[in-house]
Amino acid sequence: MRKLSIYQKVATDLFWVQLFWAFGFLGVTFMIHLIKLVIGVNNGSEVNSYFDSVFIPSNIFMLVIGIISVYGFLQHFVSNGVTRQDYFTGAAIAAVGLSIALPVIASVVTAIELFVVKLMDLVVFTRGNINQADLDENLIGEIVQSIIFSPFVDLQGNVILAIFTFSLNLFTYYLIGWLIGACFYRFGVIAGLGSILLSLVILSIQDSLLRVALKLPAITFYALPDLPVFVVILVIFILFGLILWMIRQCTKRVTIKM
Repeated sequence: MRKLSIYQKVATDLFWVQLFWAFGFLGVTFMIHLIKLVIGVNNGSEVNSYFDSVFIPSNIFMLVIGIISVYGFLQHFVSNGVTRQDYFTGAAIAAVGLSIALPVIASVVTAIELFVVKLMDLVVFTRGNINQADLDENLIGEIVQSIIFSPFVDLQGNVILAIFTFSLNLFTYYLIGWLIGACFYRFGVIAGLGSILLSLVILSIQDSLLRVALKLPAITFYALPDLPVFVVILVIFILFGLILWMIRQCTKRVTIKM
């Protein structure tokens, strides 16, 4: 059996630890969703599916996990002899895995949920309408809405595209959290606050790119022209590469705080 390299061990450890946390997060959100489902059955009203309900909270979860990647895992691994390069590579791989795992788990739970609910004819699920934010040409409001209401694809409409879009959003939020954590850890409060502003810009750009690709309403004050889907995806991955490069620059010579 081939022995795993250091960065592969880091990736494996980080993935399973963070997935364990994710199961806790998904469990809590499912219980909240179950309560809403029971209320919907009693009231005879439509409710969102689990996939729809967990979409926005998952972004916040990944943002927090990204920050923890620096303040918890960087210190742990480097203090135990792992190089900063191996930590960085392993953490990036784990982030990709986690960004794929969460939407897949949520979609499986939702498929079971839809089957059971329709079989028992309990309640009608409303189709996902997270994209229907009120873009009213107010600059601040539009920026906030672009962050909260990430581009969304209904699972019942296109399973593959829904999971892919969900994964892109999660990976973006993880990287943003990781970047913010790295800037605060390496440079302090001023640079950390600057990284938050930069993160808002990055999220807005990614939001607009995905909205162009998915033919969704765009933020009016910087709406992008129509672009081929492959160009949009290429630009998004270039954006990911840029964020990863900035994280690497922040962490490759950082002093570990004991």
